Amino acid sequence: MRLWRNRPAHLLALLFGLVLAFPLGAMPYAFAQSSALYFPVTGHHLTDNQGFLSFWRAHDGERLIGYPVTEAFDADGQTVQYFTKGRLEAQSDPDSGALVVRAGRVAAEYSAALFREFAPAPARRASANVQIFESTGHTLRVPFLDFWQANGGEELFGAPISETSWELTQHGQRQVQYFERVRLERAPSMAGTADAIQVADLGRALALLRGLDTAPVDNWGAELAGPPAPEAPQSGPLVAPTPTPAPPAAPKPKPVPAVPRPEVPHRAHSGGEKYIVVNLSKQWMYVFEGDEQVFDAPVSTGRDGMNTPTGNFAIYAKFKIQTMRGVDHGVPWVVPNIPNVMYIAGGVALHGTYWHNRFGTGARLSHGCVNLPLRAAAWLYDWAPMGTPVRVTY
Repeated sequence: MRLWRNRPAHLLALLFGLVLAFPLGAMPYAFAQSSALYFPVTGHHLTDNQGFLSFWRAHDGERLIGYPVTEAFDADGQTVQYFTKGRLEAQSDPDSGALVVRAGRVAAEYSAALFREFAPAPARRASANVQIFESTGHTLRVPFLDFWQANGGEELFGAPISETSWELTQHGQRQVQYFERVRLERAPSMAGTADAIQVADLGRALALLRGLDTAPVDNWGAELAGPPAPEAPQSGPLVAPTPTPAPPAAPKPKPVPAVPRPEVPHRAHSGGEKYIVVNLSKQWMYVFEGDEQVFDAPVSTGRDGMNTPTGNFAIYAKFKIQTMRGVDHGVPWVVPNIPNVMYIAGGVALHGTYWHNRFGTGARLSHGCVNLPLRAAAWLYDWAPMGTPVRVTY
């Protein structure tokens, strides 16, 4: 009691007033509000409750981690939050008890979910331009090496789990390399600029693949940050939809000879799991539930130079109708009102096609996507849920 008697009366009054103004449970919430951002472009918050905001700011978050696409949530004993380009994780250190924030192994998990297998690295000696990672058996060389070293290295990106290769991404053909936590992409058209190498949006892709809730939430008063919200949502409003405009009239295609039905491949499978097989050699799609084939249809896949990638993928995004854009040998192209779009890898999708009917003839006419007859695409869109495995093979 002597300690309190030695304090001036006005200090005691001030302390008493603070206790009344801020109950014990309210003070952490007030602190969280002062250390929080809200991103209209994705409709989610980023706070420092788990140290995510500080980590994001310290690691050039807008460029290298992206914008939050979920709120922070508990998973397997730790707090996690997904971003457009990655995932942050917070967990107490078992020794010190301090909270540790780290980047999640998004690219490794994304590759595993899509059954991606990478070829081993060729024999190569380490040099100033090449670094060899014994832990993964892969190499890292210029220019990805320079970007990796200058922007967080193993802490933010992890070790390489693939060599460089060319892939058709949502931005077109790019040179890519997979790391444990990110995929780096090199855009030749941007050579010599700060954006020549970019971090791919695998965080959002993995969140969608896992069926996480990425719907925007209301801002509870945090400071606004990042780009504005998109002008129009990608999905329609929750009201009676207006009729979708009919696709533009296309020249009536010339009739083509009937195509003999190719032999149906058989794959031993137990249970009733849904999966899709696209055979590039036969230009045909087969649809299975377990061991039973339930549907098939002719297709037209990517032309030379824009070949449809082979491998094991999964449907990670669906749009009932969408306008697609791109550049073909320097010439921009736009195709409006493409129906029943199902993305399986970057910018590669299975979708309905109204501008030709040369399916199954061997004519490969797409920019990398799998063109389907309109009725076949409509059936597949209704049948295939998000995450349905898709195998593209010769």
